[in-house]
This record gives sequence, C-alpha cells and structure tokens, in this order.
Amino acid sequence: MTQQKTEKEYRQVQLDSSSSLKEFSIDKRKYKKKYIDGIKEEEEEDSKASVIGRIVETMLFEPNEFDNRFYMSSAISAPTGLMLDFVEALYKCTVNSRNEEGKVENFEECLRTAYKESKFKISFEKVIERFTEHEIYYREILEVRSKELTVVTLDDVKNAEKTVDELKRNEFTGKILNLINSDRYEVLTQYQIEDYEINGLKLKSMLDLLIIDHKEKTISPFDLKCTWSVEGFYKDYYLYRRAYIQAYLYKEACLELKQRRKLDLYRVDNVKFIVCDSINYYSPLIYSLDTDDMQDAYDGFEHKGEKYPGVKQIIKDLKWSKENNRWNISRKNYENEGIVNIKG
Repeated sequence: MTQQKTEKEYRQVQLDSSSSLKEFSIDKRKYKKKYIDGIKEEEEEDSKASVIGRIVETMLFEPNEFDNRFYMSSAISAPTGLMLDFVEALYKCTVNSRNEEGKVENFEECLRTAYKESKFKISFEKVIERFTEHEIYYREILEVRSKELTVVTLDDVKNAEKTVDELKRNEFTGKILNLINSDRYEVLTQYQIEDYEINGLKLKSMLDLLIIDHKEKTISPFDLKCTWSVEGFYKDYYLYRRAYIQAYLYKEACLELKQRRKLDLYRVDNVKFIVCDSINYYSPLIYSLDTDDMQDAYDGFEHKGEKYPGVKQIIKDLKWSKENNRWNISRKNYENEGIVNIKG
C-alpha cells in the first residue's frame, strides 16, 4: 500500500484536486493567485458549520491530529453575528497593517475599519465596549492562525462530540462509520490517491472514508459534510459548492486505486455523501449519486436556469489557461474573439 502523507505534506503536493478545479470554475483569478503564483490570499472566515465539520472529521477519522489542527480557546464562547464580523475584520486589518517589526502603528484606525465593515447599527463606542468581552478570542486568533491552527471553543468541541456520537449511533450512518478492519472489510480513512489522470490532467484526492469489501468485492468511497441544511444539501451545498466535481474525481481516483491494486473483479461505487447537522438537531442523511448524476458531473448540467460546468469542460479550460498563460479571459470567449451572445 502507498505510504500516506501527513495532511500538511499532502497539501504541498503540486497537483490539481477537486478543490482547485472548483476554484478555477468559479474564479480564475483566485486560482492563478493561489495555485500558480503561490500567493496566499487574505484568510477567509470559516463558517461555524465548516469549523464543526473539521472537528467532527478529525474526531472520527484522525483523533490523534486534533492538537495539530486546533487551538482550544480560553474564551467561554466565540463571538457570533455582527461581533464575529467585527472581530474577523479587525483581525484582517491588524495583519495587513503590521510594520516590519510586526507592530500595528494605528490600531484605532483598524477598530474603526472593522466597525464600518461589520455594519453595526449601534455606536462605535458601544461596539468597543462589547468587544472587550471577546478580546481574548481576537488575540488568540491573531497568535495562532499564523501557525495554521484554528481557534475553537469548548462549546464547539462539545457540539462536535455530540455530532460524532450521533453519527455512530444513528441507524443509517452507524452501519458505515462503526466498521473496523477485518478479514472482510478494509477501512481506510483520509486516504490519499495521487497522480491519477482525467483527460490528461494529473490530479490528487484525499477521501474521508474508503471501504473495501472483500466479500462483496466492492470499493465504496464516502465523504463527510457538516452543514446547517441537512435536508437542503442538494441546493445549499452540492450545487452551491459544486461538490459534484468532488464526486466525479473521487470515483475516478477509486478506479485508479482498483487498477493499481489489481482488484479487477471489484466494483467501484459512486461516492456517497454522509451529511450531518452542524448543530446536531437534524438526523444525518446519506446522499447517493446515480449514473445520470455522474454523467452530469462530467458533461455539465443546468438546474433551474443556472448552468453548472462539468469536469470535462473545467479541465479543458484549465489546461488551455495553463498552456497559454491566459487567466483574464475564458477559452470560449477567446476562441469567439471576445464576442459573447447576450444570453450566454
């Protein structure tokens, strides 16, 4: 079996992935800046659901990695709502305003910038008064984010623990997540498959969970998603975050694994998304994809008037951009000599 890398080592492998293809399909400028120029953009604020999801994922699949990924805040609770917006804006301004010695010369200006960006309706003075309750949290993220750690509170961890417990006890998801290695089952978590190809583009994927059933001769990939909209997953996550790209790539990665391990008689299943509730209210669900869904993911499709580019087009466009070093215009618009039909 291929030697697995640490998450940090895996992230440093210079290959495209479902994440980079999604980035390119949405914003070519961001793709170039991040994956070609190697410039880290301003850190985007993690949503509460994504933070809980990362904690849940770590507790389920790599519990020993918790301290390498998270920093337990000494604050009772994290800021929420507009105060969270204020703290995040203050953090960004502080980082961007540091001089060569690492000091911020005009902190007052950053406070006022954060006040403006957070869109509070109350006075600046009242916001600063409330901010004192969350100053510990602010100083913690200022200290630890540079170490690539995520600040989490005790409430976050307790919530994640309840979600993990529900996932393992649930009548539907428990049958999957409680499997352990045996003569019949090979259970692989955070499993990396590198250097496989789709249409001439080399790729990498890291699968949350991969179950090889040596009795039924199946290879079954799963991906865990934590969201605030479990029953609205298709519209609010699968389409919005273009998770269909991930679904297609993971299937192809597993087909490559099947070939490398000479599992000729084994069937590779389509990816199933295990979706849990970030506040642990709704029961987790398992979303499956059929043959038509996978074909749509490759060819592209339309849903309620919105067009979603398929993996085939995204890869073709990405290869064109790389070969021609053109990032400010799409392949289609270039080939049409800059003429665009008004209806697209």
